[in-house]
This record gives sequence, structure tokens and C-alpha cells, in this order.
Amino acid sequence: MKDFIVKLRKSAGLSQEELAQKLGFSRPTLVAIEKGERDINLTELRKISEIFDLPMEIILDEELSVSKKVDLQNFGEKSFAKFHNLILQCIKYGSDVDGKITKTKLAKLVYLSDFASYYNYLKAISGFEYRRFERGPVAIEFFDIIDNDESVGVEKNGDAVLISLIEQPNDAVLDKKELELVKAICKKWKNANTQEIVDFTHKQFPWSMCKDREVIPYTLINMESPENVY
Repeated sequence: MKDFIVKLRKSAGLSQEELAQKLGFSRPTLVAIEKGERDINLTELRKISEIFDLPMEIILDEELSVSKKVDLQNFGEKSFAKFHNLILQCIKYGSDVDGKITKTKLAKLVYLSDFASYYNYLKAISGFEYRRFERGPVAIEFFDIIDNDESVGVEKNGDAVLISLIEQPNDAVLDKKELELVKAICKKWKNANTQEIVDFTHKQFPWSMCKDREVIPYTLINMESPENVY
């Protein structure tokens, strides 16, 4: 549960102080919750449900899944490896000449790659869930990798967050058709600014047909004409 709350907070772009205020907590209380040093009660879970507009079932399912003594590491290992590699490949092929790309544009390239793969092959590259956020679809796990992975560099430039590669991606993780698709998508959007790619994703069925913070079904991309997939 503590990791889930951190993911939700980061995906919404909220600081610990901002979320604590919304919950009626002090910041130290929220810090203790995020560290797993303080339990959270049902009333507080309902408040989190309201703030992030998530059904209680999703939050409770997350809590139950964490409590199960089942080792799921190997179950999701391949898809996580692909998701991680997909992010690195999008930085490699989608960044500007200085090797940097905005965090928002990067998130959109990753999303377009996964959904275009589903459109072409009925199978996403990573299979991760994407949610509808104000700046476009994004997987919550994206923020964890950007914030915590040593293979990427992060820096601020005014209001923008710029991402760069520290380590080159392993080209063997994605198969040939997946990598070629990623390259094609990055090539198309390489010279576009962040707002242009955000506007494009907002016009697509997956974003426009879902509610705020709702999980976006991959199947919605099949409603697009080929030229609007990416």
C-alpha cells in the first residue's frame, strides 16, 4: 500500500506537503505512511479514493495483493524488463541533439510505442497499464523508473524536467519488430515539441474516451485509422 500511495502521488505531480494537506495530515504523518511506519485506516483510504478519483475496489485490491505471501517477481519480470528497456530506447532515439528529452514527451513516446504495438500485433510491448492524466496517457511505473533508476539522468530546466541516458539500452531486450516500431515512432516525433505530442494523444480515442485517471483499455487504439495510431 505504501508504494501504491507514492506512485499515485507522483503520477498526480503532488508533493508530500500538498498530498498531506489534502488528506488533513501533517507532512511527517504522510512520510511515515509512505515509509510503511504507520498504517492507514479505511476512512483514510476512502479519502485517497476521492482525491485520486479511484474506485475503492482498486485500492483495496492493491492492499490485498501486497498482503499475499506470493512471490510474483518472476511473473512480471519479462514485461518489466521490456518496459524499462522501452523507456531507455525512447530516450535514445527520441531525444534532441543534446541527448535530452522532456519527461512528458518521453512518457508519450513510451505510450505510443506500447499502443501502436497492440494495434499492429494485438500485443503491447510491455503490457503495463496506462491511465488517463491531464498531460496524456502514462503508466504509473514510469515515474518510479525515471525517479529512481541509475541508468537515466534527470535535471530541471525551468518548468521542464529533462531526461537523458546514463547507460545505453540493451538492444536484445526488445525483439526486432518492436525495436523498429519504437525507432519509427521516435523518428516521427523527434523534432516535435512536447505540446504537439500531448495534443496528438489527446485527440486519440484511448485518451478522449476515458475518464480522468481511468485505466485505458488497449483495445481502444483499434478504433483509430492507421495514420492516427502514432
